[in-house]
Amino acid sequence: MARGPSGLAANLLSTMMDREHDLPRDGAALRPRAFWRLLGRLEHERLEFKRSANHLRDAIPAMAMSEGGIIVLGVSDEHELVGRALDQQTLDRITTAACECGVDVGVRAISVGRVPITLVLVPAVRDRIVTTPDGRLLRRVGATNYPLRGDALSRFVSARLATR
Repeated sequence: MARGPSGLAANLLSTMMDREHDLPRDGAALRPRAFWRLLGRLEHERLEFKRSANHLRDAIPAMAMSEGGIIVLGVSDEHELVGRALDQQTLDRITTAACECGVDVGVRAISVGRVPITLVLVPAVRDRIVTTPDGRLLRRVGATNYPLRGDALSRFVSARLATR
């Protein structure tokens, strides 16, 4: 595993996802410093920041086919807290994206300072193949949703079937 701040953050997040109850509970209020210390500021295989719930159709299946993780809604690309409350529209978008790829996600509404943030908890799916609604198989590689093609796709599917 990589060392340094990003490696330590990935390790902490991996441990937290194994014990989901250690994450902030629904309705929790965190100070900004505690939030950033808990999650880290660098995206990686198990952490993705998004401003809104508009682009989850790739992120959810990619995380599910990797190690699972957290998608934090309400954080800009520049890692600024912009806020995304868990309102009906946000919940509908999360639910639709999760349903389209067949992944049961968890959702938590927290606040960081006075900024509403929504956490989407994506489990690792090991017993089947999860694709995007348009049929692509993605994996998280660093902070990127990476499409599997050709031999990489074949090896991944074969390995997944062998573990059944």
